[in-house]
Amino acid sequence: MRKFYKFIPLVILLLSLGFLFKPVFISNLQHKDTKFDLSAKKEKVAGASVAPSRIFSPALTVKPTLPDPTPAKADPAATPSPTLAPTPTLAITLTAPAELEELFAKYAQGYNIDKEYLKKIANCESNFNPGATNGPYAGMFQFAQAIWTSTRSLMGLEVNPDLRFSAEESIKTAAFLISQNHISLWPNCGK
Repeated sequence: MRKFYKFIPLVILLLSLGFLFKPVFISNLQHKDTKFDLSAKKEKVAGASVAPSRIFSPALTVKPTLPDPTPAKADPAATPSPTLAPTPTLAITLTAPAELEELFAKYAQGYNIDKEYLKKIANCESNFNPGATNGPYAGMFQFAQAIWTSTRSLMGLEVNPDLRFSAEESIKTAAFLISQNHISLWPNCGK
């Protein structure tokens, strides 16, 4: 019995269509060039006796009257074109603690990256907290130990993982990674 429940919406739809649109019968159609012989003679349709006025004629075609397709010609010089105004964008400027602002500016400029983007990641990852930890991730930019040591080695700097808790070393390392387009290290905050 349950498998028939899925057909209920279809049945309701079909019933509603029947109530919204009246069936078209030959007796209701009027066309100035068409003449019908609606004699009282009945015809057999699928074994039932049906009056000819109730049989739909599929051979009947009705052509709609279309408006004149010739548009009025307009002078292109007189037609004003709309001028689109630029959509204003909201620029959010994060304010880091004062002692960190100059570090963000120094390393963003040194590695030629956007200071606000660098701050955005630090804010998202740790709320500018250099002592933040989350499982194996540590520091303001939440570096994993393996990423920290390999990156610092590439930079030619000290690889000690405890330096992840230094605000300056963390900002410097993050700025380097962003300059090398390694933003995928921050999949949630680097967007």
